[in-house]
Amino acid sequence: MSGAAPGAAALQGAGELRRFLAGFIGLTLLSGMTIGMNKVLATMFGLHLGVSNFQLALISSAESCAMALGTLPAGRILARGNPKTLYAGVSLALSALFCILPWLPGWQWVALLMFLVGLCIALRVVAMSTVFLVRLPALGQGKAGWYKGTLTFGMQFAGPLTGNYVIAHLGLHAGFLVSSAMFAILAVLGWQVLPTHAGHRAGGGTAAGASGWGELLRLPAVRTTYLFEVLASFTASSVGVFSILLALQVLHWPHEHAVWLMAVQGLSYVVVLLGLGTAVLGSPQRERIYGAAHLAIMAALVLLGMLPSTVSYLAASVLLGLGLGVNALVNTHRIAHAPVDKARVSAHLTLFGMAAGTMGALAAGRLGDLIGLRNVFLLWLLPWLAAWLFYHLRAEPSAAHQGETLR
Repeated sequence: MSGAAPGAAALQGAGELRRFLAGFIGLTLLSGMTIGMNKVLATMFGLHLGVSNFQLALISSAESCAMALGTLPAGRILARGNPKTLYAGVSLALSALFCILPWLPGWQWVALLMFLVGLCIALRVVAMSTVFLVRLPALGQGKAGWYKGTLTFGMQFAGPLTGNYVIAHLGLHAGFLVSSAMFAILAVLGWQVLPTHAGHRAGGGTAAGASGWGELLRLPAVRTTYLFEVLASFTASSVGVFSILLALQVLHWPHEHAVWLMAVQGLSYVVVLLGLGTAVLGSPQRERIYGAAHLAIMAALVLLGMLPSTVSYLAASVLLGLGLGVNALVNTHRIAHAPVDKARVSAHLTLFGMAAGTMGALAAGRLGDLIGLRNVFLLWLLPWLAAWLFYHLRAEPSAAHQGETLR
């Protein structure tokens, strides 16, 4: 009988983990869907108000900018607060904000409200990512990509398609009310799934390794990761914000089909993230695959800038999604095995990604008004080409050698 107790406890623990994972993945998917859906709603509402490319970029980037500014404060709030209560309260606040948004009179008010939305979402994202990191050792490292992959699937595929469907069948104003209802559902689901405290990672304290700027930037793995993550966020934001506009104005697609460029890119990215990790990271040609992924991103920019057709734009979306996916896989693996303070580097990457995404959208919007969006994408080739030549042809020997030894 005494031997049965540990076995029963283990079974009970495994059952609890399965229930947590199922609930958490559902919460993550719905959360990602609301973010992706709201990107479509905000873009369509901006077009409804007759905004310029730069004003549209301001509306879209306001949320990303607020998320970047709110990430570190959100971490401090969460350290002293209850994830369950904070997540539910913020979700209800977002539900109220999206009831108000479609009645605002000008684009400036929309941008301001999207900034407030970004602050709220920063707290929600930090709460979810912290809880997932705490539970990950028990869940198993094989599920490390599930949170980001599921969130991205909701943000870049399921969410935009849902938003597009709702707008086409119910109208723009009704779309905001549906989004408001989804946030209310998330408040209830988050209350059921999330714990009452964030907990602490096993081992306590921070991981050993480089943590200061000087120490970090002396490591080739860190320099390379920072460089290509910034470029990836900059490019993905530029293309993502204006993909709907390209479909409408360049391809002359109907409104109900305009979201497919964004959706195809998101689906390609998620396929790599969830399905190709072992194949890419376990390959003896990993560094060459990494270089080919960056070439795929550049090829996508060429197609977007020079060949305005349905086939070429869909191909560009696939290439961009695949390239960004492989870039994320290799960068994550590289940092995971580098002798650095993981918490510090993760914070840097989060802020860099959000800041680069904001700058990419704003720069594309401003330059798009001056030289045209297609020329902007060709202009973005220059930093990618410089980085590719420096890293892949000049081939920092220490980075390539580290890539081999870290496998």
